[in-house]
Amino acid sequence: MQKIIKLTVFVLFISTITINAQTQRDTLVSQIIYNLPKEKASYEKLKTDIKKLEDLEEKPNPEILYSRLEFMYKQNDLDYFKETLTLLTRNYGFNLTYATGKEPYYNDIIHGNLASWFKEMYIKNHSEWLSENLDKQIDIFELNTLAVKDQIVNGISTDIYRFLKLNDDQQDIMDTILDKHSFNNAQVLLDISSNIGSLPIGNSFALIQKNYNYVELHNLQRINNFEKFWMSFYPFYKISYLSKDISVIKFRTIDFTGYKHDGKQIFNLLRIEDIPESWRNHPDDKEIPLFDAELTKKLRTELGWE
Repeated sequence: MQKIIKLTVFVLFISTITINAQTQRDTLVSQIIYNLPKEKASYEKLKTDIKKLEDLEEKPNPEILYSRLEFMYKQNDLDYFKETLTLLTRNYGFNLTYATGKEPYYNDIIHGNLASWFKEMYIKNHSEWLSENLDKQIDIFELNTLAVKDQIVNGISTDIYRFLKLNDDQQDIMDTILDKHSFNNAQVLLDISSNIGSLPIGNSFALIQKNYNYVELHNLQRINNFEKFWMSFYPFYKISYLSKDISVIKFRTIDFTGYKHDGKQIFNLLRIEDIPESWRNHPDDKEIPLFDAELTKKLRTELGWE
């Protein structure tokens, strides 16, 4: 049975370890992702870092802004919250349909003190955005359902492995089935990326509120999908990275999952000392060798790291 690392633990780990050839922009993204402010001082640093990131990228980062809406609200920074939610609605297609209802601000914008403001703002700005982006609606729906589809595939597999005693042949068959269905989900993302020429994210397409990171990660973690997935998606990762729409984290994820599979990495973004011993393949690992040194040099040059 293939081992799948829990997503929350993995993301926390992969977004905070030190890496080689990290740009200032990549450093800022990691700092912002890791900053979950409870005190005023850390919140003010978050706001400062978001502004620095916007200056470096020369545009707003809708994924970052959306992920930090709850902290704006919790810190009672309502002017900034309103400004950000208005921007996300008018320019990036924030859609109330894809809210979970569990957001800390949800009841307030629907029934509470912010309801009158939100209703007027949302109807006006979402309608304007929709009039300019009507042709994207099917793809946006498909992208927002990928996380649920991925959870179904992995939830069923977890239950099967937990409650049924499969022999080796049965486990191999099960893995083959899961490989297929996992990549079927990735194929939806790949087809849309191919159509628009980059990853479908806020600045290239629309804000996708139900993150499809699950689909990417679980395909990378499936050993039989790993190579097919990263090679299929690398051209779109490269375009989006050079356009300052994604950070180095996606490439770091490829390196870490590659290391877990066969002890090697592709982009040379990891050092063995950055990985806690409990996460290493072998406690006595001294380094993480490259899968192909010439390929690594080529890829790092393309990404502007050489």
